[in-house]
Amino acid sequence: MTNRMDDRNDDALVPRSTELRRLAESRLMADESLPEEDFASEPAKRLIHELRVHQIELELQNDELRRTQEALERSRTRYFDLYDLAPVGYLTLDEAGLIQEANLAAAKLLDTSRDTLVSTRLTRFIFPEDQDIYYHFRHQLGSADEPQSCELRLRRVEAHPFWVRLEASLVTTTASNHTPYRIVLVDIDARKRSEQELSEAQSRLRLVTEIGELTFWEWDPKTDEVFFAPEWWRQTGYTLGELPLRLNEWARLLHPEDQVRILDHLSRFAETPATLTEIQYRLRCKDGDYRWFMARLTALPMAEGPLERVLLVHQDVTRSKLSADRAVHLAQHDHLTGLPSRALLEQLANHMLASARRSGNLLAVLFFDLDRFKAVNDTYGHLVGDRLLRAVARRLREAFREEDLVARLGGDEFIVVLANLGDAADAEHAARDALKVLTPAYQLDGLELHCLSSIGISLFPRDGQTIEELVQRADVALYQAKHTSPGGYHFYHFTTAEPLRGAGGNILCGPPRNTHTPATPDPVGPAR
Repeated sequence: MTNRMDDRNDDALVPRSTELRRLAESRLMADESLPEEDFASEPAKRLIHELRVHQIELELQNDELRRTQEALERSRTRYFDLYDLAPVGYLTLDEAGLIQEANLAAAKLLDTSRDTLVSTRLTRFIFPEDQDIYYHFRHQLGSADEPQSCELRLRRVEAHPFWVRLEASLVTTTASNHTPYRIVLVDIDARKRSEQELSEAQSRLRLVTEIGELTFWEWDPKTDEVFFAPEWWRQTGYTLGELPLRLNEWARLLHPEDQVRILDHLSRFAETPATLTEIQYRLRCKDGDYRWFMARLTALPMAEGPLERVLLVHQDVTRSKLSADRAVHLAQHDHLTGLPSRALLEQLANHMLASARRSGNLLAVLFFDLDRFKAVNDTYGHLVGDRLLRAVARRLREAFREEDLVARLGGDEFIVVLANLGDAADAEHAARDALKVLTPAYQLDGLELHCLSSIGISLFPRDGQTIEELVQRADVALYQAKHTSPGGYHFYHFTTAEPLRGAGGNILCGPPRNTHTPATPDPVGPAR
């Protein structure tokens, strides 16, 4: 019987059967409760022994089968946990792209039941604009013979498209010649939306930096090394190989007037970093032009505390600087003639007065007023009058030195401040030259206009210690010139007993002195 049982086992099961019989024999020998069959013959005893061994073998096989079934059940549970309850979607596709299997996550992602997914093409769920991505993905998977991945959008019924990452590999089976695909679907929609928001934020930031002409650079005070962002290159026109590597190389690009001031500021900031500080300087760009920049300095400390680097947020403020300068120029200059106005006159004249006080030189104020200008306005209109004022301003600029100050107070009144004079004769000579320049007729729009000017003159330090006093005294002298010698000049003198008009409505005294009257020109009239 044993031989017949052994004959039923093929060669592959011989080791297994031998081990099983050994275990059965061992258990039979250990079981002392079985009675001895003394009355039986030897063949009967052997048969009973074989039956008992076989019975134990069956029991052992049943135990092993039960353990195998339990292990299989545990495997099924793990498979369910790992496959069906996985946080990512699993799909199996045949060569035609039809879904053969899908886990719960895939069904949830596609918003379709598992039964409905079977035999459905995956392309049905792919966003139309991303179909080409999937086509190239499958083509690469078939030709490369290695796992592939791609990112595309899937669509659900009545829902916005969402982003997934497809990870696929070929599965070769022995059961058939078909090669299915196994695809992992990973929901990356949140990541993609975050990337999109980040990209949009970066685009807006780039736009803001371009509009605001912002960039940054860093300085390491320990090594004096400097580091520049790409935007800095584009803003200044320098290439990578032309960038300064150390602070002293960068400082050579500064305007000579700014170098000492800016380097001193940076040095003090490195020693005692402030919360936030700001500097403005001119920097020579690649095209050779100097542009204005404003930099805000911020300390970048190391983890343990000491200063590691200085961050300089750098903005091109050339246009705003020019606009501000232009606004200041417009505020300080007469819009009609371009000459300094009353506010700038006071500022510049005070500087000239301070210089004259230090050097001990003479300073003169010449107050001009056009005679018969009102007749021009009344006869030919304000446009012609404005043109005449501009022509007078041009002649005045030509009549005096570069260092002299020519300004318009308003109306037909002009002030000239002469510095570095030796004596009163220099002022008198300048007044005569001015009258010679102003006397010739003005040819305007076919008109020949004669408009002489009277001049009042005051001297520093004789007639006043401030510009206000000197202008006031020159106005007094002008009043005398217009009444006693129209078209001439008159020096102020304090010994007069006759009340005269003063600047700002003051009544001052001053006798006529050094009066000069030129020949009376033809009256205002059209060109002959």
